Amino acid sequence: MVEDKIHIVMAADETYRKGLEVAKASLSESCAHPERLVFHLFDGDAAFADRVRREFGTYKGSTMAFLRLYLGELLPDVDWVVYSDVDTIWRRDVAELWELRDENATIQWVRDLKGTVVEFKSWCAARGVPLDGFDPGRYCCSGVCLVNLKRWRERNVLDRCREFAARFGCPKYADQDILNAILGDEAALLPDCWDVLVPSPENSPRCVLHLTGVGRCFAAPYDGRVAQYLYWQRIARGTPFKRPLALPFYLREWMIRLCFPFAGAVLCDRIRRHFAWRWFVRRHFAETDHDERIPWKTSAV
Repeated sequence: MVEDKIHIVMAADETYRKGLEVAKASLSESCAHPERLVFHLFDGDAAFADRVRREFGTYKGSTMAFLRLYLGELLPDVDWVVYSDVDTIWRRDVAELWELRDENATIQWVRDLKGTVVEFKSWCAARGVPLDGFDPGRYCCSGVCLVNLKRWRERNVLDRCREFAARFGCPKYADQDILNAILGDEAALLPDCWDVLVPSPENSPRCVLHLTGVGRCFAAPYDGRVAQYLYWQRIARGTPFKRPLALPFYLREWMIRLCFPFAGAVLCDRIRRHFAWRWFVRRHFAETDHDERIPWKTSAV
C-alpha cells in the first residue's frame, strides 16, 4: 500500500535550471514509488527577489538561497518538506529519509565541513554575534534537509531570521549561517550519508552526493577538469565512462603526433589530463553495487 505523499522543494533560477532537472531526475529514479513525490519548484519572480534583498540581501548575487526561510509562508497547507539543493545527485530512496521525521525538531540536516564552521565562528566574532552554548559539532549544511513547516510557523522562524539579519547583517553562508545561529536545540542531526559533501571510499553508503563548488558548470562552458563535474555529467548523460583503449598510451601518443604534427603535443596533453581525471573520478566517485547490496537501516543520530 502506497503511503502519504512526500513533498520535495527545489529552487533555481535560469542559471541552475539544468542542475534542477538532473537532481529531480535522480530523485525520481531512486524512489521506489515516484507517484508519492510532489515537487514544489520555485524560480522566484521580481517581487520576491526585491523582498529578499530588502530583508536579507543576496548570496553570490542570487536571492534564491533565502527561499528556505519563506517555506512556511509559501506552503501554508504543507506540514513537512524535503528541501534539496539542485547541485545534488540522489542515490537512495527519499522515502527512507522521509521516515526519519522527528516531530520535536524544526529542521533536520547533516553536519557541514569543519572549514565552514571556522568561517562561521570568525564572522560571528567580527560582528559580535553571541554564541553561548554553540556546539561546533552541530553546525549543519542546509543543502539537504527535512523541514517541519508546522513547527516552523509556530516558532516564527522567519521573523527570528529577519531580526537576526537586521541586527547583524547577512553572513557569508546566508540563510544557512542564520539558521545555525538561531535554531540551536530546535535542530536535529541526520546521518551524514544524506548530504555527502566530500565523497570518498570511506563514507559509504552515500545516499545523496552534494556537488558543491561546481554550480557554474550548469550554464557556462566548462573545461571539465573537476572530478565532481565529470561525475555529474556522467549521471546527466546517463552513460558510463568508456574504458580506455587497450593500446598503450605511449604508442597512441606516437600515432597522434604522427597524424597531427602541429597539434599533436596539445592533443596528447589534453588526453593525459582527461584519463588522469577519469581515473580520479572512478576512484572516488564511481558508482558501485557494493552500497546497494548491503542491507542497512538509517537511524537518527
